[in-house]
Amino acid sequence: MPDTDKTTILYLDTAPAVGGSVISLLELLKGLDKERYQPLVVCFAEHPYVQRYEQAGAHVVAWNEYGSPDYRPSWAGAVRQTAPVQRWKEGQIGGRLYHSLGFGLWLARRGLPRATRLLSIARKHRAALVHTNIRVGHDREGIIAARLGRLPCVCHVRHQETLGWFDRRVADTVDQFIYISQAVRESHLSSGIGQDRGRVVYNGLNIADWNRELNPARGRELLGVDPRVPLVGIVGRLDSWKGQPVFLRAMARLGATMPEVRGVVVGDAPPELPAYRQELEQLAEQLGLARTVSFVPFQTELAAVMSALDVAVLASTSPEPFGRVLIEAMAAGKPVVASDSGASREIVDDGQQGILFPPGDDLALANALNRLLSDRSLAAEMGGRGQRRAAERFDSAQYVAGVEAVYRDVLAKHQP
Repeated sequence: MPDTDKTTILYLDTAPAVGGSVISLLELLKGLDKERYQPLVVCFAEHPYVQRYEQAGAHVVAWNEYGSPDYRPSWAGAVRQTAPVQRWKEGQIGGRLYHSLGFGLWLARRGLPRATRLLSIARKHRAALVHTNIRVGHDREGIIAARLGRLPCVCHVRHQETLGWFDRRVADTVDQFIYISQAVRESHLSSGIGQDRGRVVYNGLNIADWNRELNPARGRELLGVDPRVPLVGIVGRLDSWKGQPVFLRAMARLGATMPEVRGVVVGDAPPELPAYRQELEQLAEQLGLARTVSFVPFQTELAAVMSALDVAVLASTSPEPFGRVLIEAMAAGKPVVASDSGASREIVDDGQQGILFPPGDDLALANALNRLLSDRSLAAEMGGRGQRRAAERFDSAQYVAGVEAVYRDVLAKHQP
């Protein structure tokens, strides 16, 4: 039974695999005021961070939604993609009907059943508030469950999204939005969400804990890379918009002038892209990188991994909502090279903590890497400035305080 002296918060983790949203939720749980709040986490996947949630003091209910035989990556999978359907949805009226039918089937088959299960868990544990953790379009079930149970709802928005008619109506029931960057906030404002409906709270990192876990030798051991060679890495989920192909093409260019440099791609692909890692490995082989670039699964010892790199890369080809790997690399004292889109400029001042380059431009990325690897004093200066900025602006204390301030405001409005 829940502790009646504490306010139970139900967190909904709908991520199919470990990524920025999962890691950021763990940071929140670790810093949460446990004298006031009792965290309850419902996960849609039994990923490696479930145990870490529990160690942070949360009660966890883990489902296996992405392992079910009828899983589809979006509501559109509810409608069979036959040739007649494809032709029908290309028309204006047909397209609207198609989307309406898809949402209706999703609501009947997955949305409402999941929302009902979530509401049952919320009532069992006497949850006072529902906190969803990715975005409106990914977390509809949690928002609907809160609406059905007349519970206040806080929606953490970690991706840019354009709200369609269905999600716009779902969003209308949310009490408060938390945006991880101004770039993300702008996407909601453009969808008609009022300025007073949400606030920006940057993701955070427990700098003290992070510093204790910095271990370059351990990091090189985990990555399987000789500690004596220069190492460049791209860390994050293997996804089509994360820019791993841009990184590989830049490494191929860099190899022509700096053959001693090694590269590493760290991360796993989500369930809907089971063959993507193999595609990247094939591209690396085609580019002649089989011996110079290695692929390593997601690592839980992230501080050690980041401290093992000489330069960290963020190569996203679509606007980056935040770029958690940037603050992780900066906190490890490493210079960063990041695609200049989304929230990158909110984290990195070009030429100060790292170098920004045009998204998708592998030549510009290769030139930036060459510059930093050729001038170690410049790299060290940027790394030092980045470390100071991470401690000043992105420590988990400001992150947790910002979220708890939202809780106080929302709960106060819902007091009888």
